[in-house]
Formats: sequence, structure tokens, C-alpha cells
Amino acid sequence: MTSVRELSFQTLEAVLKDGAYSNLKMNEVLQEHSLNAADRGLYTALVYGTLKRKLTLDFYLKPYVKTKIKGWVRRLLWMSLYQYIYMDKIPTHAIINEAVNIAKKRGGKQTGNTVNAILRQVTTQPLRDIERIKNKEERLSIRYSLPTWIVRHWLTHFGEETTEAIAAQMLLPAVQTVRVNRTKITVDDAIAQLKQEGYRVEQDHDITHCLIVEGHGVMQSQLFQQGKISIQDKSSMFVAEMMDLQPGHRVLDCCSAPGGKVCHMAEILAGAGDIIATDIHDHKIGLIQHNIDKLGLSGIHARQHDATAPYEGQFDRILVDAPCSGLGVLRHKPEIRYTMTPETVDKLVQIQLQILENVAQNVKIGGELIYSTCTIEQMENENVIYTFLKAHPEFEFTTMRDPRTDAQVKTLQLLPQDYNADGFFITKIRRKDQ
Repeated sequence: MTSVRELSFQTLEAVLKDGAYSNLKMNEVLQEHSLNAADRGLYTALVYGTLKRKLTLDFYLKPYVKTKIKGWVRRLLWMSLYQYIYMDKIPTHAIINEAVNIAKKRGGKQTGNTVNAILRQVTTQPLRDIERIKNKEERLSIRYSLPTWIVRHWLTHFGEETTEAIAAQMLLPAVQTVRVNRTKITVDDAIAQLKQEGYRVEQDHDITHCLIVEGHGVMQSQLFQQGKISIQDKSSMFVAEMMDLQPGHRVLDCCSAPGGKVCHMAEILAGAGDIIATDIHDHKIGLIQHNIDKLGLSGIHARQHDATAPYEGQFDRILVDAPCSGLGVLRHKPEIRYTMTPETVDKLVQIQLQILENVAQNVKIGGELIYSTCTIEQMENENVIYTFLKAHPEFEFTTMRDPRTDAQVKTLQLLPQDYNADGFFITKIRRKDQ
């Protein structure tokens, strides 16, 4: 039988070496293997913890690696160091033994001896002091395991205090939140049934059908399997909430997969509107349709379409939940911090503007275009919408209520520390009456 640490290491290899998405790979592994609650918790902590702290772990490891080692050995050492430094309930001898066993199994006795020697050294000597790094950007990069270009961008836009708050929040485990499908069940009944299944449940203050759920994985709950709740981050729920959807509205969600926001819209309209959900990838349309069917929603149609190619017809509301760098969701997808580059951000900005340019003509007079991203990069957020408005005087901002302050705002940048949730950007613009 494969041990939990071996499963964790295999997952890390799939993500860091083969480019798998951590959240999808972990779901796949957890569905394949019948782990008890404690082992599921250990598996999740090891994978997410090692990914989130990769640069910090390598900083601590570096002085002890005197010869060239294979990439997989380095990654095994990171996982072992993560347990030693951040999981104090695990005995050091158990960490070393498990690592040596994995190393021997995969690379033979000599590799096992190398791993043993390095870990015995690391665990018997003081760790290097990050605070002795003189350069601020480099120090924050190592402390929070973020590439220096991200640190530089955040320091420029948010300042040091907010940057550190964002970075620290990104290292914490993500909170489990669900959206109640009010076309199938009341919020009160959903809370009662989840509690009956052994979950601890708290109702959110800002979005009443958002529930914070603690306990074992909510995907195993009857309510989830019956389509009465969906897993969705609170910040993401604000998008449909702020669209001011009305009965009879014709709505387009042009970058829809996997369909969380469009299903939320359909739940709000409860069949009293007409929603088109499109995505560029044909295979993702099946995923959107699966969610529509599972939740039992009506008035919503999913089809393949490239959001930079012309659409037919006019809409009261168009949502552009644009492809983005994803730097607001590092708690759910920590590996993004290492794969994203400034050059990719520049390319994404061009795609975001292309999509806005394309769908602008499909907004009815008096209708609204909602632009959202799951990033906190100013280049992809405020810069994009102001660039678009400069070229399109027929559009103007329509204000929204900032849930944090009650103030009316033109743009809403939610940061992870605001709600212990993802970083998200939302803005609304209206096509002026002629």
C-alpha cells in the first residue's frame, strides 16, 4: 500500500515536474485512494504546504547540498523540510525514515544514504536567518516564497504593509465555502442538513447563501452530490451578486468554464431569464453542462465560442470573467506563483482588451458589462478597464457598493485578507443612453 507521504510526493512531482494543476491532481488522488480523515488532512497539508513554501524551503536546504542532486531528490527534501519546520507534531525520526524509504525505492541505496545524511545535518543545526537578507525584495521573496517580480509589483501598487499582509494570507489554508442552490433548498434547511452530516457551519454576513463549512471534504456530503450546494469561494460569489440581474434579462457569460458564476446567475434568475454560457475550449462545455444538469437549472445554454470572435444579438448583462494570471487564488493553486511571468501578464492584458472590444457591441443601450478577474495585478484590472473606457466613450462606470465599507465605488479590488478568501477584481460599466 502506498503511504500518505509517498502519495504526497507523487502529487508534488506531477505538479512541479509535469505541470499538473495542484487542485485537480489532489482531487483525483483523493478520489482514487480511500484515505481516512487524518490521512486526507496530512496529504493536503504536505502538498499545499510544500508548494506554498518552495522558495523558503530551498533557502533553508541550500547550505547542505554540496554535490549535484536530481530534481526529484531536491523536491523530496523540500517535502521533508516542510514537515520538520512547519508540522511540529511529526517526530523528526519519522520524517527522515519515510524520506529515506521513498528515496531508496526510487533511486536505490546510495540515494537513500544521501537523503539521510542531508536531513540529519539540517535537523541538527540552526536554520539560516531570512532576516539577514539585506535586499528588501529578496527578503520578502524568500520569507513568503514569491518570485521577486511579484513582490516588486505588489510593493509598487500596495505598499509594504499591505504586500506583507497579502503574502502572509496566501500561505494560509483556504477556507471551505459553499453556495446554496436556492432553487432546490432553503439556506436554513441546507445549514441544518450539513450539521446533521457532522459539519460545522457558519452563515456568511455579506452573502446569506454563502456558508463556511468545516469538517471533512464537503464534496462527500449528500447535499453536494444532490446538487443542493456548490463549492465556490466567497470573493467569486460577489460577481453574480453585483450584476443586478432582473427577471427577463438576457445574459452572456463569455469565459464561463467551469461554470460556477453562470450557475450562480441561473440560481438568482431561477428560470426567469435567458443565459448563454460560452468557453473557447470545447471539452469544457461538457463541464459547464454537467454543473447545469447536476444543479437542475433552467434558462441557461452552454456552447463553444471564442470570446474574441463576434457574437450575435444584444444582451442586458455581459460578464467577462477574463482569463488572467490567477495571482489572487494562490491558496488554491499555489504553483501559479512559480509558473507565471511578467511577459505572460502582458499577453493576458492584450487578450483581456480583445475580449472587451469584441463583446462591447453586444451590450444593449442601458445594459451593463461586468469585468472580473481572480488576480490582484493592477495591469490586468484597473489598467485594462481604464484603457477600454478611454477608447469607448459610449461606456461609463456604474457604481457598486463596496461590501467592506458600504461606500459606492467604481472598481472593487478584494484582497485575500479582507474576507479570508481569494483576491478578486470586479467592475461594472454601462452603455450610455443615446
